Amino acid sequence: MMDRRKHDDGKLSLDEFQAFFSDGTLNEEELEKLFHTIDSDNTSNVDTKELCDYFAKHMGDYEGVLASLETLNLSILRAMDFTKKVGMRNDWHLFRL
Repeated sequence: MMDRRKHDDGKLSLDEFQAFFSDGTLNEEELEKLFHTIDSDNTSNVDTKELCDYFAKHMGDYEGVLASLETLNLSILRAMDFTKKVGMRNDWHLFRL
């Protein structure tokens, strides 16, 4: 198993980027080209800002969808946090619609 502490720096190396995004849509060469396009400061690492900047420019019609998904995700996380705090003491009546 890979020692995550060494690689948990908030940035993606080319290998990490390829491993994460290798879903068969792009081949290895295309992923490498995309990585270098996103790596705007040429550090051979892609950070969160670079990813956000790149995808913000290329979202197009998906921007509204992604914003809605983000809102939904935050609502789900709040609900999960509430459930964790309250506990699951057979309080299913709290979830009636």
